[in-house]
Amino acid sequence: MKRFFLAVLVMIAYIATAQKPVEFVIETNFGNIEGFLYDDTPLHRDNFVKLANDGWYDDSEFHRVINAFMIQGGGNKDGRPDPGYRVDAEILPNHFHKKGALAAARMGDNVNPKKQSSGSQFYIVQGKTFTEQELNMMEQRQMQGTYNKVITNILDRPENAAKKKSIIEYQNSGNIEGIQSIIKEFEPEAQEMMKTEKVFHYSPEQKVSYQTVGGTPHLDNEYTVFGEVTKGLDVVDKIAAVKTGAGDKPVEAVRMKIRIK
Repeated sequence: MKRFFLAVLVMIAYIATAQKPVEFVIETNFGNIEGFLYDDTPLHRDNFVKLANDGWYDDSEFHRVINAFMIQGGGNKDGRPDPGYRVDAEILPNHFHKKGALAAARMGDNVNPKKQSSGSQFYIVQGKTFTEQELNMMEQRQMQGTYNKVITNILDRPENAAKKKSIIEYQNSGNIEGIQSIIKEFEPEAQEMMKTEKVFHYSPEQKVSYQTVGGTPHLDNEYTVFGEVTKGLDVVDKIAAVKTGAGDKPVEAVRMKIRIK
């Protein structure tokens, strides 16, 4: 019987430990920023933990700071911007760019269509608040982006090569009406394809958060959010407010050390 109760206690302790999220502390000369990493973005969680434990971030800088937007760091103190690899995207709808969100920076879609994250570059969202009307407009832009992608996929088909060539010629000559006339030909097919596309919408939780706490909603669905700040948002505000120079780099270095609790 004693062995049975002991086994139960051990199992309970194991479950409690397994469910506890990984916590981090970012020590800066403005104070500490504390938070946790999401378990459903394991590639980013494990990579961040490894880099922190290896001392990659020790004495490195927040090298890009934009007030009312975000603070970014992640390079090594020896000048290397990243470890030389990328992390596959883990972009999930339940993680969004509210104030305090911890997310991975990345190269643009033109050279990184899979939206893979930098091996070490990260940013913490400061952002600002938005009205419901502004959020609705952002949803419309997301929908337009999806529609543009559908049109592009149609034009990329071999049988539409001539039409695509004409669009390029119209672009070079500034003939907007010519471009619109060709796209109009494909509208019925594009509208039908849109029925199977995943159209982006902000959830009620996101809308409330962006209207009250703030954030950077235009980054949603584009970058992997893999954690969040639970303590030290005032420190984020202080860092975001520092004087910056070329490339949004702080005039006086803001250094960090990251440790895993």
